[in-house]
Amino acid sequence: MKKLGLIFILSLVLSFPNFVLGADTLKIGYVDLQKALNTSDTGKEAQKNLSEKAMKIQKSLEAKQTELKKLKDSIEKQGLILSEKARTEKEKEYQKELRNIERLYKDSQDEFKREEIEISQKIIDELRKIINKIGGEGKYTIILEKTRSGILYASDAVDLTDKVIKAHNEQRKQTK
Repeated sequence: MKKLGLIFILSLVLSFPNFVLGADTLKIGYVDLQKALNTSDTGKEAQKNLSEKAMKIQKSLEAKQTELKKLKDSIEKQGLILSEKARTEKEKEYQKELRNIERLYKDSQDEFKREEIEISQKIIDELRKIINKIGGEGKYTIILEKTRSGILYASDAVDLTDKVIKAHNEQRKQTK
C-alpha cells in the first residue's frame, strides 16, 4: 500500500510541467538508509556496543545453563539413591531453574531487540535531518529511500548515501 502511494506521488511529481514545480530541472536523489546506518561511525559504534552486550548476556546464560546441567546430572546420578520425595523436590527445583533461564533468555532477547530498535531509530532520525539539509541545499525535488521506495534501478550519480554518511560522521566529530 505504501509503495502504491509512493508510486502515485512520484508519478504526479514527474508528470507536472517544470513551471508548476517552479524549478528549472527536476532533481531526484536516493539514499540507502540501511547502508548509512551500518557504515556511519555512529552506526559502527552502536553495533560494536550491542555486540559486546550480546556477548556478556550470552556468557551469563551459558554459565546458568552449565549450573542447570550440573543439577540435572546430580538428579540423574542420585536418582536411585534419593527417596521419592527428595527426588521430586530436586526435579521441581530443576524445572523452576529451567523456567527461570528460559524467561531470562526471552527477557534478554526482548530487551536487546528493543535497545537495538531504539538506537537505530535515533541514528536514522539524525540521518533524516542531514538528508533534509542536503535536499534543501542541493535543491533536490525529491530524495527517496532506496530499500523502501521500490527503486529497481538508479544511477550511482543520484545516490546520496556516501554524502549523507560523510556529513553524519563530520557532524558527530564536531559534537564530540
